[in-house]
Amino acid sequence: MAGAYPKITVDGFDLDPDVVAAATQHAAETGMAGRVRFAVVDAADPDLPGAYDLVTIFEALHDMARPVDALRAARAMLAEDGSVVIADERVEDEFTAPAPDPDRRAYGWSVVSCLPSVMGDPETAATGAALRPATLAGYAEAAGFGRTEALGVEDEDWRFYRLLP
Repeated sequence: MAGAYPKITVDGFDLDPDVVAAATQHAAETGMAGRVRFAVVDAADPDLPGAYDLVTIFEALHDMARPVDALRAARAMLAEDGSVVIADERVEDEFTAPAPDPDRRAYGWSVVSCLPSVMGDPETAATGAALRPATLAGYAEAAGFGRTEALGVEDEDWRFYRLLP
């Protein structure tokens, strides 16, 4: 985003120190270190600072043990007219059996990676990669958002949502 929009500043948060170090190095190598910062932070931390015009969560919400807490923190970070944009796997709107290919891939990754990484938290939502629109809308409502809209971005693998206070 910082490369495409040279007038913006970007803050990135992740729990993994290695990811933050790599992102920081990449920002320095591309000449964006003055506009792009990264920190090792829990996205569900209610004390995250900021008054951001845009908060993004790309291909990560389903991996979070407490997605409602993360969305509540994202909402608290917004400026008055800000919004949150979520990108997550494109799966069917509802469960069907047998599951179509995108859902089967999501279930497979859930069992191998997504769910094991959050099952140590006794309060986990255990969402997994099959984050359906109704589930996301329920999380957003519980976090205090007034509206969830699917964005008209046509992509085979991803679905994009905008959350508004």
